Amino acid sequence: MNTIKRMKTMGMSIVFLAVLMSGGATYAQMMDLGIKAGVNFGSLHSSSDAVRNVSGKRGLHVGFFARTGGDFYVQPEVNFSTLRATYSYGETPYAPTFRQLDVPLMAGYKIINNGSMNLRVSAGPAVALNLNSPLAPARTAYKRANVGGVLNAGVDVGRLTFDARYGFGLTTMHDRLEQKPRTFSLSLGFNIL
Repeated sequence: MNTIKRMKTMGMSIVFLAVLMSGGATYAQMMDLGIKAGVNFGSLHSSSDAVRNVSGKRGLHVGFFARTGGDFYVQPEVNFSTLRATYSYGETPYAPTFRQLDVPLMAGYKIINNGSMNLRVSAGPAVALNLNSPLAPARTAYKRANVGGVLNAGVDVGRLTFDARYGFGLTTMHDRLEQKPRTFSLSLGFNIL
């Protein structure tokens, strides 16, 4: 339980520092804070021949974001998300469920920025911290953290935000299975500030 609290504290600290660093440079920049939730469609891509019948499942995410800047902006987030998949290793089927704290830090550009509507794109690194111990083959375990990247496209209409995101793992989640996550997510958010 202490590990989960430390992970949550670390994620909150990363977002807080990113907001301070990006927003403190100039007082004229705009700052948005908001909440978001949505659906994930994920899978565990493997380069191992021993992993077969890979299938992705639907998961959910909920979190908050900060966005600071003008046409060019920085957007840190902290999200709780679930990633589910099925696969066979040898002759045994597995269906792990990951409960994760995802912390992406994106840099972006507003292609259209007319005040009432914004069309934006962003990308950046992301860290995913496993909050549980997903089902794995005997005498093996999934790693506690994974580093990856995200590509995002979004639209803001008034205080509402709509985002489509592709996330990909750069490091393996399981060495023996050689698995890396791939996730497509859709979310709806609301700017509080």
